[in-house]
Amino acid sequence: MDSPAVKVGVLLGRQLDELGEWFADATAFESAGADLLWVDPAPESELDPLAVLAALAARTSRALLVGAPPAFDRPFEALARTLATIGRLSHGRLALVADREWPEELANLAADFGVFRPAPEGQGSFEHTRERDEVERWVQTPSPEGRAAWRVALATAAERGVRGLLVPAGPRLLDILRNPNDPEGRGDLQLAQG
Repeated sequence: MDSPAVKVGVLLGRQLDELGEWFADATAFESAGADLLWVDPAPESELDPLAVLAALAARTSRALLVGAPPAFDRPFEALARTLATIGRLSHGRLALVADREWPEELANLAADFGVFRPAPEGQGSFEHTRERDEVERWVQTPSPEGRAAWRVALATAAERGVRGLLVPAGPRLLDILRNPNDPEGRGDLQLAQG
């Protein structure tokens, strides 16, 4: 029996200075076939990551949306309502990053959405669980140098039992996802062209 295809997750840019361009990039990656969009604003950003996730949920329709909840500086009931709202806006496509110890209430709530936890082997590896189902392993990898390198990365991941690769957003990745069999690269592409 063939193993399932390796999914592709895109680590969206951390600088959200130009939100219009950032959202255009995110929707371009989803349109190109990305299975997951990872939202992680830079620490100095004044934007609420959950508000960004909500807006992204309204602009996308298929990709899993992943983000870390902010520091627990709001009452749990308010956070639960916000997460429930994003869950509905995304039609169940929300997953949370557990990068620290969570209060029991949040851990229980997050289990309903899906959770990405750092894997024991570390080094950019995550274990994804959804609704207490089987665990998927996702691994960060550098942006591919070309289509041949990308095919090797996918094949290697499949051999190792990796369910998904997390790749930094970039024009080369967008081109490869849009045109996987094109023998010539399109280095002239700009991300924000959608």
